Amino acid sequence: MMKLIKGRKYNTDTATKLIEFKIGLGPKQVLFLKRTGEFFLFIDDKKIVPLKNTEAKEWVKGNAPEMYDNIFSEDDGDQKADVHFMIEKSLLSKAKVAAVDESITLSALIEKALNNYLR
Repeated sequence: MMKLIKGRKYNTDTATKLIEFKIGLGPKQVLFLKRTGEFFLFIDDKKIVPLKNTEAKEWVKGNAPEMYDNIFSEDDGDQKADVHFMIEKSLLSKAKVAAVDESITLSALIEKALNNYLR
């Protein structure tokens, strides 16, 4: 299933299935990881719910704690921070187009631009 939510694409066919969880008659929940590093839940084979990284961590802790270290290893050297900033609308529009052209996320494009600038 593919769905656009707030301009972001979530696709169960292209994302990595991490955990399938169901207790009794409760809803079946499947945790997916997009190639961009974003998490989402696929609930009862019909609803997609995007998750922030902290929400995904809490979900895994509550439903599959034995998988936590495998999914969120702290020693992989990939330390990212959740940062918010203001940017001019025209520059944001250009950045979104460039990200699509390069088939990367907006975050990846900004990170690439900052790395190039700081070299």
